[in-house]
Amino acid sequence: MEQDLTVTLLGRLSVTRHPGQRASAPTAPKERKILALLLLAQGRTVPISTLAEELWAAAPPRRVAASLQTYVLNIRGRLSRELALPGSWVRDRLVVTSNEGYRFRTDDCHLDLAEYTRLADLGEAAAERGDTEDAVRLLRAAENLWCGPVLPDLEHGLPLRAESVRLEQRQLAVQESRIEGELRLGRHRQLVSELSMLTLRHPYHERFHEYLMLALCACGRTVQALEVYQRLRQSLVGGIGIEPSARIRRLHEDVLCARVPESAAPGDS
Repeated sequence: MEQDLTVTLLGRLSVTRHPGQRASAPTAPKERKILALLLLAQGRTVPISTLAEELWAAAPPRRVAASLQTYVLNIRGRLSRELALPGSWVRDRLVVTSNEGYRFRTDDCHLDLAEYTRLADLGEAAAERGDTEDAVRLLRAAENLWCGPVLPDLEHGLPLRAESVRLEQRQLAVQESRIEGELRLGRHRQLVSELSMLTLRHPYHERFHEYLMLALCACGRTVQALEVYQRLRQSLVGGIGIEPSARIRRLHEDVLCARVPESAAPGDS
């Protein structure tokens, strides 16, 4: 029995059976956390210990396994009712019990996180082999699936926080790779606005500042490029007490000495 399930993790948590159908997801916070961790595992078993740490941190109840079992039963029941799925199918084919914990089988699901990962991996592989246009296309397609913070409607315990940080770091890496590719394709003018926003959001992120400096130099805006460096240095020194890296200091010197070519791309100066 195959089902057409769509699972959303990159944004607000939801499971939908058919396009246009009302999305299903638990409303109780602990059940939402359990479902989120199971989905983030992408078909792998999540140990009982991990689920317990997320729900109760250092103060678990006396009967952890029994409490988790109750929450999982509630999750299965809600998915069965709201998605019109047989309870036995949900139990045996979707939210599955194992000796070590629980897992959400993704065989019959379209998972946005899995598609994001697939596109990002393909894009990064294209960049490594020098196919810049294909890399930019694939990485942008991955970014288009990113709908803001991971699970913003959930209070994160340590396991969820770790997953959230991991995914957000991956998204930053995808953005870096895509922007680097666009610079290599000469799209400097189109990137200035986006990079200006990214440097404001990430005041300590040297690579975004470097890319903005390169884009501005290519547009003949040398003074603004120097101002970007000064703003970065003030943030780093004043905020965390360190100087900018040698790489971006060299770029700053190249800008001062007019050594940055108009077709500037990362690594050219």
